[in-house]
Amino acid sequence: MFYLDNLQLRGFRNYHKQHLHFNPRFNIFAGDNGHGKTNLLEAIYYLSVTRSFRTKRDYELANFDDRFFYLGGLFIKRYISHRIQLSYRVNESLQVKIDNNTVERFNHLQQFPVVVFSPDDLQIVSDGPSVRRRFLNLEGARLNPLFFQDLKNYQRVLIQRNNLLRDMHSRAKIEKYIEPWDQALIEYGSRIIIERVKLLEILQNEARPFFIKMSGSTEDITLHYKSNLKFNAIEDDYDKIKNRYKEALTSKRELELKRGSTLVGPHLDDFSIFINRVDSRYFSSQGQKRTAALALKMAEVNLFTSKNSEEPIILLDDVFSELDDPRKKHLLAFLSENSSQCFIASASGVNEYIHNLSGEHKIFNIKQGTVLDETD
Repeated sequence: MFYLDNLQLRGFRNYHKQHLHFNPRFNIFAGDNGHGKTNLLEAIYYLSVTRSFRTKRDYELANFDDRFFYLGGLFIKRYISHRIQLSYRVNESLQVKIDNNTVERFNHLQQFPVVVFSPDDLQIVSDGPSVRRRFLNLEGARLNPLFFQDLKNYQRVLIQRNNLLRDMHSRAKIEKYIEPWDQALIEYGSRIIIERVKLLEILQNEARPFFIKMSGSTEDITLHYKSNLKFNAIEDDYDKIKNRYKEALTSKRELELKRGSTLVGPHLDDFSIFINRVDSRYFSSQGQKRTAALALKMAEVNLFTSKNSEEPIILLDDVFSELDDPRKKHLLAFLSENSSQCFIASASGVNEYIHNLSGEHKIFNIKQGTVLDETD
């Protein structure tokens, strides 16, 4: 069993000071838009991942008046309590404590799994490659610490290599100094590509049953990795991908010198979501795209469950208002059949959720960054 027992906030977004105790099953944050419901979901996510699902900049999370924030929470995992404490001051580094021990920021990245459902999930299908890369990288890092380490190393090498390309103005000089960076880039980049392809295959296998069911068994979904390296994602192994990587770097050398940046590698890759054999980004309806995004998030829940042998915490940021009745029904059924602890932020329809969700619940009524009352 895994759930968040309580949460403390100080100076986080529009919460100056708040201490909440949660139900192990369903928790509903009710209130008008703009009063702080999503901020509570964001705080729970940040406590688990040490990053926001809404912004990359920590300083945006700090209350404007306080210029700092503190988050504390007690996770119960397999009947053992773990106290998490995060503190941040603008222009300083985030401080992380687990059970009163100071740790590196991402040391608990795989320990307290959480999955967020948001209207912004549609961006995974509709937006540009950077959104999908971020989705793959974050999920891979949370599922596999070695993948996360490869990402960190790759980014470090990429920065150094780009600096070298900008500083060197002749091919003779670049060939003399760039070889070690090429080798490191190829090593880390090839492993990242292989892990992404594996993750994408697992995601597809998990998402397909949900998608087919939600579409009334009339549509299918497939995921395809897109790389600027010419390789076969199914047949090629690590050595073949490394060889193709080296060939691609060599062929792009002159252009890289002109542009001063690395033009080959997983930092430029993407994946496509196909519905009935067509690219959904360009040829699918909004309803189909939303179904695909929803199926991917359900698949994500299953991935964390398989890895940890227990369900992750699920956060739902006003997603029901974006769904039609059939998709809403499927999502409610998914939540009821799953034993995860769930947090639902909603501006309306609280009684509908209570009626359709099986299990104990607690309602938090929120106004202007304050929880006015709690109802079981």
